[in-house]
Amino acid sequence: MTDLGHLLSSVEQNVEQAHTGAATPAEVLAGTRATVRRRRLLRHVRDGATGALAVVAVAGLTTWGLQARPTPPADVVPTPSTGPTPTATTGPDVPESVALTLGAPVQVATPRDVPVADLLAAAGPGWSLVTVTQERVGASQDVMQPGDLRSVIALMSPTGERTTLLDVAGTTSLGIVDWRAGAPVAQASGSVDVDAGFVSGTLDLRTGQLTPVPFPWVHHALGTAATGESVWLVAEMPADLAALDDEARSHLRPAAPGSMVALDPESVVEPGGDPTTVPHLAGRLWLVAPDGALRDLGDVSLPHRLPPMSPDGRWLALQAPDGGLQGVDLRAGTTRPVAGAPTDPACRLAGWAGAHAVLSTCPGADGAWQLDAVDLADGGATRLATSDVPVRDAWPLGDGRVGLGRVVLPAPCDVVSDPAVLQDGAVRSLTDAWSPYDHGTWLTFTGGAAWTSLNGCYPGTGRADPQRDVRVDLTTGETSTLAWLEPRRGVEQVVEDDVWRVTGLSVVPGR
Repeated sequence: MTDLGHLLSSVEQNVEQAHTGAATPAEVLAGTRATVRRRRLLRHVRDGATGALAVVAVAGLTTWGLQARPTPPADVVPTPSTGPTPTATTGPDVPESVALTLGAPVQVATPRDVPVADLLAAAGPGWSLVTVTQERVGASQDVMQPGDLRSVIALMSPTGERTTLLDVAGTTSLGIVDWRAGAPVAQASGSVDVDAGFVSGTLDLRTGQLTPVPFPWVHHALGTAATGESVWLVAEMPADLAALDDEARSHLRPAAPGSMVALDPESVVEPGGDPTTVPHLAGRLWLVAPDGALRDLGDVSLPHRLPPMSPDGRWLALQAPDGGLQGVDLRAGTTRPVAGAPTDPACRLAGWAGAHAVLSTCPGADGAWQLDAVDLADGGATRLATSDVPVRDAWPLGDGRVGLGRVVLPAPCDVVSDPAVLQDGAVRSLTDAWSPYDHGTWLTFTGGAAWTSLNGCYPGTGRADPQRDVRVDLTTGETSTLAWLEPRRGVEQVVEDDVWRVTGLSVVPGR
């Protein structure tokens, strides 16, 4: 089962026709491509590598399978460019920086008639931005027309109340990457046309305009720093692609922004292969100020599994050249080794245990996993607890507790997790009231709850309950359904205004 499983079933016949040389109806292709591309971006931005693997598999059948394509590059992970790149400040002692010419604002959403500036100014800890994806009730699942699909961007309070700020039309893809609580802008990526490339930059939540940053080719958003700069991993176009004409190159677009961040090696390694040989995502580190001032911090590599931006927005965790971990102080632009980080390939960086402390997990001789907090500022490591299963998600809750994701499914679904809480040295699962056929996928912790999409990965044994997005209370474990991806008979759908069926809910916590 994947996020687009029901789309796959509706286009199988058309894919078969494509492979046998038969023509595919134009309206089927257009509708399917629009729906796949839109959901793919939203899931890429939200889910990182896990969503990318599930969704791209379907997208590949519907786009690459239906058209003649040049052979793509063999390397999955882009190689840093050795060509000319703007030079900018690398620390507080260098007074000047290069200024990028930002693109003209692009209208990607329509603002609602609400006091957006006042609402945002009142937001603080525990507030979030939510993208709600919807389909028109009664719309055909075989051919989804642009008017049958939309999303809204809403501001959510810590207690769950939502106020819609922006409407996003069905022809536009828009995903929020990062947001600082109270700020009138957010880091975002999107596409205003099915056949256009991705546009990334700063989204004004008051106007619905996206100001693009001029990236040379591959770019991945890493978050918004405490300095107010957006942080990006960037790579220039490879020479062999630059030599192609525009038409040939247009079919070899870069990976969706964010889809390669926090990559799980187990997700991409060949069957029976060694995940320790999977290369780390590499490129140049750009910090871009709202006025376009650029700090280029040079070539870097991202760690596996770990979203690299610290919760406080002051540090970035990177893969060190010797295989360890190094921290980048985003305020000063300086880099230092992290002495307490594990070097054993069997260990994992699972997430964040504090404002700038990475959660490290290492297997013990007794089968349990040791959970340590490794501080990027001083390199020290502190033992927190042990877990009976691997952990792959972690986020500090602000009250001494840490939200965790417990890995309980076998391969290939050992790259998803179920919500739990680490408190006073003990790990407590939050799935006691779930069906035995329910399992989490992505996890976001904010506002006293864990937000997750259930059953986005299916290991091929037993059965799986329907795909849906839920909120899980971090204290009581109470679970509320917020969206249903799959239309099912006998299942009460989440409907807004008697017109729109909610099919997805993506939460971005304010830092």
